[in-house]
Amino acid sequence: MKRTNILFKSFTAFIIALAMVSCEIDSFSEESQFEFGDITAPSDLTLSAEIVGGGTGDGSGTVHFTASATGALNYKFVYNGQETIASDGKMTYNFAKVGTHDYTVSVIAMGIAGTQTSLSQTVTVLSLYNPPAELVSILSDKPLRVLAEEGAHFGVGPLDANSGVWWSANPYDKETSGMYDDRYTFSAYNNGGTFSHNTGADGEVFGKAPALQSWWGDKGAVTNACCNEHENYPLDSYQSGYTLSAPGGVETISIDKGFLGFCVANGSYQILARTSVVEIAFTNDLGRLFFCHSRVVRPSHVNR
Repeated sequence: MKRTNILFKSFTAFIIALAMVSCEIDSFSEESQFEFGDITAPSDLTLSAEIVGGGTGDGSGTVHFTASATGALNYKFVYNGQETIASDGKMTYNFAKVGTHDYTVSVIAMGIAGTQTSLSQTVTVLSLYNPPAELVSILSDKPLRVLAEEGAHFGVGPLDANSGVWWSANPYDKETSGMYDDRYTFSAYNNGGTFSHNTGADGEVFGKAPALQSWWGDKGAVTNACCNEHENYPLDSYQSGYTLSAPGGVETISIDKGFLGFCVANGSYQILARTSVVEIAFTNDLGRLFFCHSRVVRPSHVNR
């Protein structure tokens, strides 16, 4: 009888403890739901456009866009199918089609829990740029490749730099990456042209992970520990459109969706230097955060 009482008391204590735990779980769940609050998309989204030169522009084709929204965590600009992340809500496009034309740019304000709000704006812009015949010839004569056998073929530095202050590649420094067998081809230019990127026998490229994934998705490629880069990102060869412009007198290549060398970002590259023979150097501000350059030459240049 005594043993029965002990078992009964133990069972009763267990039932009471279980009920208390259940109440605590329910209470916690209710509090968690209350604290999470409502999920609302960014509001009051605005998109302004500053056409350089006023009116339809000064002929440079340059337009500065600024987006702002309440509750936005980030912004994504979309033009001609190309998406570019701009955390500060600012983006510059160089519209190079000669003459006066309409261009539509969209912005997506991204908020908590994946919420989004979008807005588009159409601008009318004048472009008078006629690229030098020498530049067109250098680009469209033969395919180009990274100048892997020379130092500084890749480089990174502060935005106001013109060389790889933070990092500069040694000859064949990235030989195990998927870049040195890539080839870049520009078609003959006629108010625009076609850019072709052959990703080589390995079908891989090298570049910043966020930018590659924003264009072509997460393919499970390994990200290096130092720099948030994919050194062997799988990518099929592709084609895209390109235009030439010279905002502020600086020769610029704009690729609709694609990249040259190591610098993967918004597809706009300033030409730092070029010769009539083999070498062209490009820079891309990678979302206006820092300087990045690649040097490319024609494949006939010696390479191992």
